[in-house]
Amino acid sequence: MKNLISIFPWKFNRQRPRDLSAFLPEGFHGDHYLMDLVQAIAGQAEIFIETGTNVGSTLAYVARSYPHLICYSCEPDLNAFLEAKRNVGDRENVYLFNETSQIFLQRLTEHSPEIFQKSCMFWLDAHGYGFEWPLREEIAFITDRFSTAFILIDDFKVPGNPQFSYDRYRRQECTFEYIKSALNPSQLYHVIYPDYKEHTSAFHPLIGWVLIYFGSVHSELPTGLKIKIEQTFDPTGW
Repeated sequence: MKNLISIFPWKFNRQRPRDLSAFLPEGFHGDHYLMDLVQAIAGQAEIFIETGTNVGSTLAYVARSYPHLICYSCEPDLNAFLEAKRNVGDRENVYLFNETSQIFLQRLTEHSPEIFQKSCMFWLDAHGYGFEWPLREEIAFITDRFSTAFILIDDFKVPGNPQFSYDRYRRQECTFEYIKSALNPSQLYHVIYPDYKEHTSAFHPLIGWVLIYFGSVHSELPTGLKIKIEQTFDPTGW
């Protein structure tokens, strides 16, 4: 498959360019417990979809570590996108776009409709930085259009574990309560949080995340993972 790198500059984005993050040799903040979970999920997935490429640390890591995965990612900040393009290089399993996730996801509908019936692993990491925070729109799109998916959300508040940092946008916390009403009520969801205090990353402090999965995926993940199964959520019972 031919590598595709597309640039769509956002001329209306006039904010001062932000300082770029350092490119890291490991993805997912270098959190080895999270990376163990990703390895278990990747074995069940065919597609990796990321929103918020930044400089491409996680995208390059996934494309290199799991070459069977076709990887799609988007980054609306042009400077970060260009850095990600350099860092990812010419890997043939990567499709990278310079656009917001709202437009990026619609692009998949038009140009890659076949992926909606495949098992997909998502890494939702699209921050504001001068653009609208798209998390609820992403969740609604994924749970409505995809038949089965593993959704990992970065910078998430982990209940009962204050050692994990998380994001706030305009006084709104990145929590399950915030996204709950965006979930397609016709699906049954499994919700999993990290369950550890050890700091394994050489690059970052502990950063919170959540895994939400649905559809025809295995309900049992491998033993030995540092995770806590919150519960199964049936939206019709909320």
